[in-house]
Amino acid sequence: MSEDKINIDVLTLDSVQCAACGYMMESIAALPDDVQEMIVYKEWSIKNQDSVAKFMELKGKVLPTICIENDLVFESIIPQYEELIDEMAKRAPTDALRERLLSVRDQGFNFDKLAENLEKAGSGLSTRSDSKRS
Repeated sequence: MSEDKINIDVLTLDSVQCAACGYMMESIAALPDDVQEMIVYKEWSIKNQDSVAKFMELKGKVLPTICIENDLVFESIIPQYEELIDEMAKRAPTDALRERLLSVRDQGFNFDKLAENLEKAGSGLSTRSDSKRS
């Protein structure tokens, strides 16, 4: 785990075919550039073995779920922007990162780079049971 980034894992069935899962991924991907610089996130579709292991490791119970720094935070609840920022700030590995996050709390979602950010996170790439992700 990196001290200069907040790690977010999104446990999904499949962000392409499951609307709620897609919305969960989009809630992270729509965070503004300032926040994107502070986070690392990845989709874990339980349609592949690696993701099932991650689901078990995080003790996931329901899909979709957003995990922040290995904590199950938003279980089947798509967060509002401020809620997401607040929960990330609570778990920020450094005070500087926490303060930086809270400084953009009123900025709101930015959908301009949604597709680019989803691609960066590998959204929808592990949707087959035989798929492997690195």
